[in-house]
Amino acid sequence: VCQQGADAQREAPAGRLLSGGRRWRGGGGGSRRTPTRLEETGSPESIIDTGARWRIRVVGSGRFLYKNGMSIIGTKQFFSLFELRRAASGAYFIADHAGDWLRLNSLEGADGFERLEAIKYRPPPPPDPASDAEHSAVVEVEQRSTGVAASSGPTPSPFWLTRHASGAYMVQVSADGRWYLCEHAADPQKLVAAAGGTVEGVNTSALFELQRVVAPEKEREQEAAPPGGALSFVERAKRCVMRKGGRDVVLATYHNIGMMDWASLFWGWLKASAIDRFFLLELDGLTCKAARALNVSVHFECATAADMMLPPELTHIQKASALADWGTTAESAYFKFLRWKLRFVELLAMQGVDVLMADVDVLILSPQFVPELVDMNVDLVISSDARQGSYDDNVHCPCSNAMYQRYTFDWVCAGLFYMRATPAALWFMRQAQEMMDEYTITDQDAIQAVLTGHTQVAIPQDKKRGNVSDGVSGAAARRAGSWLKPIWLEGLGATENLRNMRGTQPLNAPMKEPMWLRLLSAQKAKGFTWKTMPLERYGNGPILVHHWESMFGRSYGEGKAQLGDAPGIGGFRSIHANCNTKSWLAQDVRSRSFLLQPKPLK
Repeated sequence: VCQQGADAQREAPAGRLLSGGRRWRGGGGGSRRTPTRLEETGSPESIIDTGARWRIRVVGSGRFLYKNGMSIIGTKQFFSLFELRRAASGAYFIADHAGDWLRLNSLEGADGFERLEAIKYRPPPPPDPASDAEHSAVVEVEQRSTGVAASSGPTPSPFWLTRHASGAYMVQVSADGRWYLCEHAADPQKLVAAAGGTVEGVNTSALFELQRVVAPEKEREQEAAPPGGALSFVERAKRCVMRKGGRDVVLATYHNIGMMDWASLFWGWLKASAIDRFFLLELDGLTCKAARALNVSVHFECATAADMMLPPELTHIQKASALADWGTTAESAYFKFLRWKLRFVELLAMQGVDVLMADVDVLILSPQFVPELVDMNVDLVISSDARQGSYDDNVHCPCSNAMYQRYTFDWVCAGLFYMRATPAALWFMRQAQEMMDEYTITDQDAIQAVLTGHTQVAIPQDKKRGNVSDGVSGAAARRAGSWLKPIWLEGLGATENLRNMRGTQPLNAPMKEPMWLRLLSAQKAKGFTWKTMPLERYGNGPILVHHWESMFGRSYGEGKAQLGDAPGIGGFRSIHANCNTKSWLAQDVRSRSFLLQPKPLK
């Protein structure tokens, strides 16, 4: 049942799959585990969160526990950060940093499937003095607004940690200690519960290393030094300057600790591509120290929300370190993050340095990446987000369907751009920020609008006139009068159409002509120039998927004819794993893709 090695147990214990697959029907320890109830251990909401966050690594394979969707799998590169809450009973409850709790889930069926999953858990509310009818109404409203039942539903599972002589832990899943977790023999991405072992006798596939990435809150409070240290923003920026093509360039990025796993891959490719420094805008007050705890391989400095000098309504964010949902309301954390990002670029350019802004899911594959962008000799070079190729996931990647790709030919991507420190470029960046503030649209939609006169998937809102429901997504919005209506694309499902509006997406909302003519006139007066990066050299998510089998899904020793001797892979200088394509890499069971193993390329 468990992965076997030199120190493997001689007798394979009875076991069952926890993350999907067929149950192993063995003997020697029983085939059933009696679940432990929360009444016996205490419940997680009654236990204080210390603020510490951990990576959990399987000692034998080196795989990390990672929440992929709502499943928990083991991967070589990606990892989630977990909190561990210890009950008075000695049991632990485990949640990922976004607040989803781990649970062993029993599925009905002849095969007796079980899996380790993450769940949205809300504890039952305290006794309510209101009448039963009033209380039921409150619960019903909470369920509609959150999608989570307030008083019923699945509950987190308790775990018990037993320390091994090596310092690692055996993770037991029953109070009597008979059941414990290990990697499945046939598929190391899956976790198996085995019975009958002891902490002295288990092999390394059943031992888990806890690596602390974020210190407890009390410990952090005792460290008075800010993430940026005693240096001013200007001094930190100077320490990140690279000299490329005769120009001073700063590579800038931004993220929270919810993206630390991807950031570690980003750092590896920077080093492999001879980029030795970058400037990080942390979004949560935790990311900078977490990055240092993970031993970043290149030099970096940190900027914070305080450095951005924005109004309080744009800097106050609750739960800033959890991955934020995509959203364009002015109150959403995601919108505020994007607003900081553009301000970050503006402040750097004001210091007289060019800015290369790259999201952490942009993998830079060639030392020629920065010099070639510098040589394009325009105020702005921005990546394309046009949809091309075979990728078809219209839900996570709008217009990726072959019949809708034609509507994206001029789309740009704010996740990767190079901006010179020129008066014209600063004008452009300020225009984009004004567009975000005035119409409550994302940085990508705002940049698209300033460059081409239309958004991508946003409906610009008029905050001055108040908000009403748009009748489609339920989001608060009133279309701004200076914009025309978007194209409405039907969903592709059998029951999705314009009559019921299911799956319907707004697209390419254009400015009214007078507004666009004024913007074009200002561009000409400022002398603003720009280009789009060619997709065949600076790929996006759909390109990654289209070339997965022939190129990006291959290891270093495969596909020499496709890879060639050009700088980067197949001539690519970078690949941006946007449009939900991170899952393609996470599902690479053997970690075969060269993208997961940064090293210098021909």
